Amino acid sequence: MLETTRGIVLHYNRYNDDSAIVDIFTQSRGSISFLVRDRRQQRKNSLHATLLRPLNIVEMMFDFRPSASLQRIQELHIAHCYTSLPYDPIKETVALFLSEFLHNVLRNEVKNEDLYHYILYSLQWYDATNDGLANFHIAFLIRLTHYLGFWPNIDTKKTPLYFDMRDSIATDTKPSHNFFIKGEEAAKLPLMLRMNIRNMHSFRLNRSQRNRILDLLTSYYKLHVPEFRELRSLDVLREVLA
Repeated sequence: MLETTRGIVLHYNRYNDDSAIVDIFTQSRGSISFLVRDRRQQRKNSLHATLLRPLNIVEMMFDFRPSASLQRIQELHIAHCYTSLPYDPIKETVALFLSEFLHNVLRNEVKNEDLYHYILYSLQWYDATNDGLANFHIAFLIRLTHYLGFWPNIDTKKTPLYFDMRDSIATDTKPSHNFFIKGEEAAKLPLMLRMNIRNMHSFRLNRSQRNRILDLLTSYYKLHVPEFRELRSLDVLREVLA
């Protein structure tokens, strides 16, 4: 059945000498893997390889077959042209990190239009904005937990003694396991949960603080996303943002 939808490219990987597998988070059906032609000798000038770069926003027509593990794209074109994301070295590094992160957490995600529009809006906003972006990846990942269903259950008007990362709750009692935050870090959580891409510039964080927050966020996602894989782009991100 032919179907037209928009999607956000998450991952592009060679399958053999003549084809590649592309993972796209689509508006109509969630995450789908596509098999596309990509001959090795023509790869330098491959239209598909150019259109299907990570985080590209595309519109496509594809032949959806429920029993097939890999779908096939019939028509493909760019739905939104970035103006800075592919050309700014820092933005490009952040984008590559987020594409790997999203590929990890959206691997089995079904249709979720609110989630799709959150990612779409965030990417377009990041592309169009030039100042006060140092906290973007942190703000984006914090808010993403809401759309994935494990937003921390914290009363932002109270100061928690502990935050149980496994159960996603604030508590005055030390958890019986090791997956928790305590002390000053726990006390700052209500404030951090107020961060979004609109107000993130007002959060004055140094490099060490951002790295620590990113470590905690990654640990939190690992607890809530099955088969969360190690992020190869994380060290590159830290180096570029140093």
